[in-house]
Amino acid sequence: MGHIRGMNEQLRIRIQPKLIGQATEVCEELGITPTAAVSMLFAQMVKLRALPFQPSSFPALAEYGAALEQVTAAEDAARAEIQATKSKPFTGKL
Repeated sequence: MGHIRGMNEQLRIRIQPKLIGQATEVCEELGITPTAAVSMLFAQMVKLRALPFQPSSFPALAEYGAALEQVTAAEDAARAEIQATKSKPFTGKL
């Protein structure tokens, strides 16, 4: 695959190999690349200012090493952070 114009940043993250394999398989079934899938996820997160799904409704959280309480706490912390930044004027700096 060739270079996609305007896409030149790389993101390094740690994900369990089993999950990567399963997600890659789903991407192939959908006819997209994992890069496209992650880009779509990020675009929706920015648009919604939240996750585009409810982690608590995912039935296999424990299978991937996350307890529902951890996900809920992280979601609550993220919402609080978003609310805190909404009250500050945008300065152009992230």
